[in-house]
Amino acid sequence: MTDPIVETRSATSGRGFLLAVVVVSLLGLGSSVYLSILHWQVHNLPGHVSFCAISEEVNCDTVSISKYSDLFGVPISTWGIFYYVLLITLGLWGFFAKRSPFPWGLVGALNVGALAATVFLFLLSKLIIQAFCIMCISLYSVNLLTGVLSVLGQRKAGLNGLSAINLLLIGMLTGAGIFTGLFSTYATQSVLFLVLAGLVLLAVLALIFKGKLQGEREIFGRLKQDLLHLIKPLYLGVGLAALAAALVAAVLVVTPHLYPKSNNVIAGGLKNISSGHTPEGHNWIGAENPELVIVEYSDYECPFCNRAHGVVRQIVREKKDWLRLVHVHVPLDHTCNKTLRKPFHRHACDCARAAICADRQNYFWQMNDLLFSRRGGLDANGLVMLAESIGMNARLFRTCMAAAETEQKLQGDLEECRIVAMECREMGKRFGTPTFTVGGQVVVGAKKRQFWVQLVDRLRLKKQSQPSE
Repeated sequence: MTDPIVETRSATSGRGFLLAVVVVSLLGLGSSVYLSILHWQVHNLPGHVSFCAISEEVNCDTVSISKYSDLFGVPISTWGIFYYVLLITLGLWGFFAKRSPFPWGLVGALNVGALAATVFLFLLSKLIIQAFCIMCISLYSVNLLTGVLSVLGQRKAGLNGLSAINLLLIGMLTGAGIFTGLFSTYATQSVLFLVLAGLVLLAVLALIFKGKLQGEREIFGRLKQDLLHLIKPLYLGVGLAALAAALVAAVLVVTPHLYPKSNNVIAGGLKNISSGHTPEGHNWIGAENPELVIVEYSDYECPFCNRAHGVVRQIVREKKDWLRLVHVHVPLDHTCNKTLRKPFHRHACDCARAAICADRQNYFWQMNDLLFSRRGGLDANGLVMLAESIGMNARLFRTCMAAAETEQKLQGDLEECRIVAMECREMGKRFGTPTFTVGGQVVVGAKKRQFWVQLVDRLRLKKQSQPSE
C-alpha cells in the first residue's frame, strides 16, 4: 500500500531543509565532541584551564566540573554526540532517499526532546550552577535553529506547520516543568519565566483544541510511518537497533574508566585523630600534646604539595600520639601574593580562601582534602559547589569568600611565609612550595615516605635525649 501523504507531495519536498538540518547538526556535533574532551581534561589534568573559562559567570570548566555535567556516569555532551549523529544520519537518509515527507516525523520528535533538554540545562546553568558555558550556549542555539528548520521542513513536506510549532513549544515547556519539579526551591527565582511559560502553554492548548488535534494526529501518524520505514526490511531495523544498543553499552562501560577514582579523603581524614587550632589560628591535625610539630607551607594547586601532603598526613596518622601537622597557606597566585609579578597558579588564592571559609564552618580538613584531590573547576563557583558537596552553607561560604577578615587571615599566612623564606635564604636554602619546618630544620620539596619516617623518628629521639629544663 502506498503512503497517501507521499502521493500528494513531490519527492523533493523539504529536502533542502533536511540538508540544512544536517549542516547545523554538524556544528552541534563538533561542539559536543569538544565539550566531551574538555570534560575529560578538567577532571584529569591538574590546573587545566580551557579557552572558555572567561569569568566566574562564563566558564565552561565550572559547568564541566559540576555534578550535573553527566548522566549515568557519561558526560551530557557525549550523549549529545549520539543525538547529533542520529540527526545527521536521518537527514542524509531522507535527502538521498527522496521519500518525502520521511524522515520529518522522526526529526520533529528528536527536536522536541532536544528543546526540552535545552530549556532544562539553561535553567540549571542559570539558577543552580550560576555559570554559563559558551560552547553549551552554541548547542542551545543549534537546537533552536534545528527546531525552526524542522518546522519549515515539515511545512514544506505538507505536514501541519502550526502543529509542529505547538509540539516544539510543549517540548520547551516540558523542560521547564521538569526543572521546576526537581528544583522547586530555585524555580521560585524564575517566577516571571514560569508565568510566561504558563501563558504560552494555555495558548498552545487553545490552538490544539481549536484544531481538534487533527494536525497533531497527522504528525504522530507520520512518526509512526517513519519508524515502520526504518525497520523495513526487518534485518535493517534489527541491525540498527543492535548497533545503537552496543554503542550505548560500550559508552556506559568504557567512560568511567577514563576518569580517575578521586580519593576525596587523605590518610583517613578526621577519623580517630585529633584536630584544632594553634594559638596563631592555624589548623592542625595529629597529636593534642605533640612532641614534634611539622609546619607545612603549601599551595593547593601545586602538584608537588599534593604529593608531599599525602605522605606527611599518612605518617602523622601513624604517629598521631606524638606528631602534629600544622597547615599554613602559601598560594602562588599574584592576585593575593604580592611577591609574584605574573600569573602562576590561577585559582590558588581562591582555594586558600575556600579553606579559610571552610574552617569558619568547621570543615577545614574536609575542604583541604577536596582541594588537594580536585583537578579542575577551582574558580569561585566551582568552590561553592565543592563546599555544598561536604554539607557547608553555600550562602555563608560565598559571603565569607569576599569578607575582609578572610583576606586578612590569608595575608597573615603570607607574611609568616615571607619570614620563613628569609630564614631559608640565611640557611642557604631556596624557599618554595611545599616547604616544611620541623624540629628547627627546613625541608623543601616533596620527599619520599622513608625520608620523613627517619627524620621525625631521629628528631624525636634527639629531643627525648635532651635534658629537661
